[in-house]
Amino acid sequence: MPVSPAFISAVVARHHPRLIVAAASVAVLAATAAPAAAAPGAGDAAAAAQAPPSLFVWGGNPWGGLGIGTNADEEDAPIPVALPSAVRQISASVADTSAAVLANGTVATWGTNTAGQIGDGTTTERDSPFVVPGLTGITQVSVAFGHDLALDSAGTIWAWGDNYYGELGNGTTSQINGSNPTPVPVPGLTGVTRVAAGAGFSLALRSDGTVWAWGRNQHGELGDGTTVDHDRPERVPGLSGIKTIAAGAATSYAVRADGSLLAWGDNSDGLLGNGATTGMSAIPVLVPGPTGVTQVSSDLYGTLAVAGPAGTVWGWGHNYNGQLGDGTTAAHYTPEQTGLSGVSQIAAGRLVSVAALANGTVMTWTENTSGELGTGTKDGDLHPSPVLVRTLAGASQVAAGWEYALAVASPAPRVPSVIGYSQSDAAQVLQAAGYVLGRVAIVVDLTCEYLGEVKTQTPPAGTIDPPGTRVNVTIGKAGGKCL
Repeated sequence: MPVSPAFISAVVARHHPRLIVAAASVAVLAATAAPAAAAPGAGDAAAAAQAPPSLFVWGGNPWGGLGIGTNADEEDAPIPVALPSAVRQISASVADTSAAVLANGTVATWGTNTAGQIGDGTTTERDSPFVVPGLTGITQVSVAFGHDLALDSAGTIWAWGDNYYGELGNGTTSQINGSNPTPVPVPGLTGVTRVAAGAGFSLALRSDGTVWAWGRNQHGELGDGTTVDHDRPERVPGLSGIKTIAAGAATSYAVRADGSLLAWGDNSDGLLGNGATTGMSAIPVLVPGPTGVTQVSSDLYGTLAVAGPAGTVWGWGHNYNGQLGDGTTAAHYTPEQTGLSGVSQIAAGRLVSVAALANGTVMTWTENTSGELGTGTKDGDLHPSPVLVRTLAGASQVAAGWEYALAVASPAPRVPSVIGYSQSDAAQVLQAAGYVLGRVAIVVDLTCEYLGEVKTQTPPAGTIDPPGTRVNVTIGKAGGKCL
């Protein structure tokens, strides 16, 4: 019983009432040149070079999922989101709702709100972050098609949004005008360490390694051997020793402590990774191939996993947008290595996939009609191989929605301007920013031989280059006169 196009259309229609193509708008970030005056203190330059991580977003924005105060702009390069404090964890859904756990333990949400998934008591879209009232001590948030889950430091789950299938886990369903637009606790479940929200269903991992599920079960996504919905948490039989979980549209995943991967639920497009493309499994089954799995992420049609000490990426499922990142658009119904490694976290969106590498860089792939790649272009082409998002560094987390991506990262280091400085001051400025004064070419006036200020530099100011890069300069006369 695969997920039908009608089901997907119904979900999208319920949570995407307006299929709007946003007006294109290119964000230009201009580098500011240093003034021809006294060199700034080394401490100031070093602080600027080591900007703290922020939340950056890019891509399509028809429902305000970027959180930048409008739903009219697309962003083809990462821009920061204004949040009241630093970000601890992020989540996004293909229904274009985004959420962030802030350093103070609160949750900020924005984007689509047709089922109350913003948690503000309304169903009105928000294009700027909103701090959800009543939530404190939150450690993780997971947003899905129409409902959200938040986990607090006491191991209690809070849920809000759509409750059509009982996905809020409070013993009720609301199939007529059904939603709960403010957070409510999920009763009867304690000691939870991780949550995952799918399309109409919810998963929770307890500290004892057991997995619990509730909500929609049409495709066996609750893993109890039936297709009966549950409006309260029920333990997934036979699962123990689990270290992490993930939820796709109608497929569930669990990683054992030994790094093996289990899946259950819908098998449309080969999401179970067993070589078939139809049917389902209402009980967990082993996904062949990857070992030492550390993380899984799944969208409507494809699944990605990070495995092994090298952080290699495996992909399976449909691949017609190149979402598996293997350089092709050929489907894989069993897991295949994509060629990307060194990955610490991965996120599969509908029209963009994004990875944070252990070295802090960010890679993206698949479509680029709305700036999804974050490379400063919107060429409208498919990009089935990962490309570097050059303007970000120090990335620790990533998330992906329908056509946009998020990353907790810092701006990539840029070469400072030393135009107008003396040679000694230029060396101090570069050193404070992590760069090195390289070759110095001197233009000498034959009549007075006055050595003046820096006239040119290579690389130019604002160039994205790693710290340690040598900057070559030309020293010329001061104002063309002998002093």
